[in-house]
Amino acid sequence: MTANTKEHLVRISHMAPGESGVILEVGLDHGTDKRMTEDGIRRLQELGFVPGERITVVRRGFPSGDPLAVRIGTSLFALRRVEASAIKVARS
Repeated sequence: MTANTKEHLVRISHMAPGESGVILEVGLDHGTDKRMTEDGIRRLQELGFVPGERITVVRRGFPSGDPLAVRIGTSLFALRRVEASAIKVARS
């Protein structure tokens, strides 16, 4: 990973509506919400949240920002912030 990529690395849970990027990693680490599990990671991957896929944050729920509406290709998904915290994206 280059220094430039690190500067643009963000979790989907921290993206604003209209922002987009390419998924780099889906997994558990120190920055992932503690309520997220391996089963949750597997479910996200089965839905298509895999490295290389382009995503766009369409909308955030009001007033808390939960859930997030996220588009992958022609599909639109509602993700809880817990789930979104497990997905790292290179912003574009």
